[in-house]
Amino acid sequence: MYFYASLFAALIVTLVVVSKVAKMLLAKRYSMEWILLASLVGAAFATVAYILVSTFVKGVEPMAMLILSISVMFVASSVAFKFINKMSWSSAVTTNVASIAVGLIAVTAAVVLNGKSFDETLATVNMTVSDKVSIAQTVAEDIKEGELNLDALSTENEIAQDVTLDENGEEILPEDSMEENFADDLAPKITEDQLIPPAALREIKKKEKKVYIEPKYRIISVGSIRSVVGKPIRILKRNGTVISGSLKKISGSEAYIAQRLSSGVATMSTPIAKIRKLEVYR
Repeated sequence: MYFYASLFAALIVTLVVVSKVAKMLLAKRYSMEWILLASLVGAAFATVAYILVSTFVKGVEPMAMLILSISVMFVASSVAFKFINKMSWSSAVTTNVASIAVGLIAVTAAVVLNGKSFDETLATVNMTVSDKVSIAQTVAEDIKEGELNLDALSTENEIAQDVTLDENGEEILPEDSMEENFADDLAPKITEDQLIPPAALREIKKKEKKVYIEPKYRIISVGSIRSVVGKPIRILKRNGTVISGSLKKISGSEAYIAQRLSSGVATMSTPIAKIRKLEVYR
């Protein structure tokens, strides 16, 4: 009972001293409760960092591994003081060092004053912490190996599902694939032309064979002038005059042609008897 009370007293002394140190280092949160929170969170960060380093860092010399582990744990615990106690990085590192040093001194004094062997107590604490860390490390390694095994197993299953061989080494198709292939062989092949009515199909074929002819003025007989009403024409009169325009109408023996001028459209009449050559634009 007295031993645990002395350990509690050592904790209080540590918090008081580290709180004074944090205050001198201009921490915005230097009270004892914030120091306790930062210490607990820092210890959790340091434990997680040690587990990660021990699990994922392999092939490193023991001394280098020890230095790396201590450095990572110290930086991780300093992060808690930096952000929880609202101080600079240098102040966080100094506060972390003070917390570790004062805590060790206070715990040592509590152990010695209660007649306990410091070596035995330290060994017991070290064994307990090591067991907890080993359990967490084993869980992390199992998770990592489990992910690798699952990836390998899923790959093997995909390969096994893709190809199945019989006794002669030939691939066996699933029943669904055999039915689909058999159905494809029996199903009649229907083309797009078979779905179109014959008359429409003939029109489509006719349009495909039709050759594009560039429109131009083509000569027609003067007697068929009534068939080109509303179309562009060109007339060569017997006196050599050329008239171009749109044939508006035929009235009696006169052909009325609309011509586009700079000032607008003018309609003029020409006797059909005086037309020497008639051309239509088509």
